[in-house]
Amino acid sequence: MHRLFAVTLVLLASTSAYAADAYRGPIIDVHAHLRLSDKDGLNKTHPLGTDALRTLDDAAGVQQSALIVIARKGQIDATKAQNDAVIAAAAATPGRFFPVVSVHPADGEAAIAELERLAKLGAKMVKLHPNTQNFDVSDPAVATVAAACARLGLVMLFDSYKPWDASQIGKFVLLTVSNPTAKFVLAHMGFSQFRETGTFAQLRKIGVGTNNVWFDISAIGTTYAGSPLQAEFVWTMRQIGTDRILFGSDWPVDTPAAALAAVRKLGLTASEQRQVLHDNAVSLLGLTP
Repeated sequence: MHRLFAVTLVLLASTSAYAADAYRGPIIDVHAHLRLSDKDGLNKTHPLGTDALRTLDDAAGVQQSALIVIARKGQIDATKAQNDAVIAAAAATPGRFFPVVSVHPADGEAAIAELERLAKLGAKMVKLHPNTQNFDVSDPAVATVAAACARLGLVMLFDSYKPWDASQIGKFVLLTVSNPTAKFVLAHMGFSQFRETGTFAQLRKIGVGTNNVWFDISAIGTTYAGSPLQAEFVWTMRQIGTDRILFGSDWPVDTPAAALAAVRKLGLTASEQRQVLHDNAVSLLGLTP
């Protein structure tokens, strides 16, 4: 009983030390969604425009935030208009928001032409969503988009959890290893399949690619912080390397404040928090610090 009490005190002291040692600098959110019309909200309460997100960012200390849109198959004119709108929304507040544009892999040559146009406009990141866009990561069309993004210097942000595709993480391994000059961010870190993302760390140890892969912890952070799986989640993050982990809120699914509170609960050191909350995004996306 005395030993249990002593261990409890040590754990409490450790938690307190991490809280006191928290990173308090500027924060970058790489995963927040922009609603442009009544047809493209993530949920019924998703506000139009950027005003609501700007207010939430201010409250949470988020300095810069992504604005994500998602392209629909076979609607290339609408895709172009959507991409132009998100670029304009970001440009309206320089240094505050950055656009995350999108194409659909099934749009073939039209998608590649749109990527070339977007790169000339200064876009840095492209959103691809296997669920919403209903494509398979192993589809050759996805590899074609990856090759084009590598050539154009565009970072790809993929949602990495598809409940009905148990092989998806393996498909991402093949895609990323086959496209070593492309840069991939796997959003939600595999979510309930996060154990499998450790594969990337093991492959890197034996010199098999994966130096081109990062993970954002939107949604998964708020799910596992404070849970019985927190220790394993954090252990996996550290195996991958906290220099490969990015902060995201997945707004409007979670607020920036809720996502930040989850990161604070994980017990990361101040230097690890700085990597996750700021430095990694600056380095990967070439943002102004």
